[in-house]
This record gives sequence, C-alpha cells and structure tokens, in this order.
Amino acid sequence: MTEKTASKRASVVLREARPAERLALEELQWRASLVHPAYRDALLQDRSIVHLPAEHLRDGCAIVAEADGEVAGFAVVLPIGDGEWELDGLFVQPEMAGRGVGKALAEAARRRAQMSGAVSLKVIAALEVEGFYRRCGFNLVGETKTLLGRALIMVLPLQD
Repeated sequence: MTEKTASKRASVVLREARPAERLALEELQWRASLVHPAYRDALLQDRSIVHLPAEHLRDGCAIVAEADGEVAGFAVVLPIGDGEWELDGLFVQPEMAGRGVGKALAEAARRRAQMSGAVSLKVIAALEVEGFYRRCGFNLVGETKTLLGRALIMVLPLQD
C-alpha cells in the first residue's frame, strides 16, 4: 500500500444506530443516493423515496460507521427468510467515498448475517456500484427494477 493510499483510509468505528439518529441517517442516505446520475431525477421528484423505517433502528438492524467522531455511513441488514439475509442499504457520506467506510460496513453486515446462521447475503445495488460489491465478494445474479430505476441483484455466499 502506498503512503498516499494509506493516508486516505479512515479509521472506522462501527456501532449500532440509535433511534434518535433516524432523520440524520435519512439525510445521509439522500446525499449519498444523489451521486448516482441514473437515480437523481427520481429522487429530486419524490424525496419520500428515501425512508429509513424506525423499526430498523429500534430492532438493531442498522450499523453506523464513524470516522473521526462523525457519522460517515450506515448499513441496514435484515433477515429475509430461508437462510438469506439482505443488505437493505449501505450509504456513505459522499466526501468519505473511497476511504474504507463502505467496505467496513459491508464486512460488518456479512459478519452479522453469518453469525446468525445465514447462508447468503443479498443486495439490490445501483448499477454504478457493481465493482464495489464485487470487490466485497458479491456475485451478480440478475437485475431488477426499483422505484429509482434499474438495479443489480448481487449475492454473497456465506457458507462453503
């Protein structure tokens, strides 16, 4: 690793999200989602598309990443049945992109699902982040349509 790369990496601390953070996390999700050009028009037309259910925070399904004492991103991981879990969302402050926050959140989601006995972790991802999820071990298995447009279905196997 070069010195330049090492200096870009953030020191990430992971913790459970707090219910009182819901609106701030929704705002983070909004800003992070706007960086995807294919989704921008839909987001600007209907801001209510961005919604973090209070029960995800109350039930301990959301993981927050802090860097330098500030919220840098969050992820939501949920059981969906038959040994499958879903990485329901992973969002990083745009200015923190490329500093290891997303990778730390994806790894935390993988660990949480695996420790709960899951056999796979699924994510519905924006087209532009396919490379990120591939680097995290996810495999492309298909496409779907969401409120925001086309998206990828990617799966991370958790057991041999």
